[in-house]
Amino acid sequence: MSPKNKKIIVLFNPMPVKHPVAQPNKKTTSLQVPLVNVPLSLLALARMVGDRFDVRIINAVVDTDHRKMIIDACDNALCLAVSSMTCYQIRDGIDVCAAVKEKYPDLPVIWGGYHPTSEPEQTLESPFIDIVIM
Repeated sequence: MSPKNKKIIVLFNPMPVKHPVAQPNKKTTSLQVPLVNVPLSLLALARMVGDRFDVRIINAVVDTDHRKMIIDACDNALCLAVSSMTCYQIRDGIDVCAAVKEKYPDLPVIWGGYHPTSEPEQTLESPFIDIVIM
């Protein structure tokens, strides 16, 4: 299958902290340690999907305008998948998913990670999340 005919899967790693300096400067709230949040789970998932799909990983920690990148990437996408811990990632993830659902109401939004696994029912209470993977 040629790359232009592959279905797109968008994987998103939300911002783990909210702090006026942390987001633009990519530092932790202590402001001494670089904000490192490599989305290993999304990298593993992308590898499992293999070459059958065009997988796009958007990492809020390093992608400056991650909301716009996700909305653009979701055009003709198969789904948006979000990995979230129990932290600020929930808020950032839900905010982005709300924007995606506003533009693409029929796009399946899937959540996985520590928080959805430990709190699947609570996670599914959001009108912007369709599926939880545990």
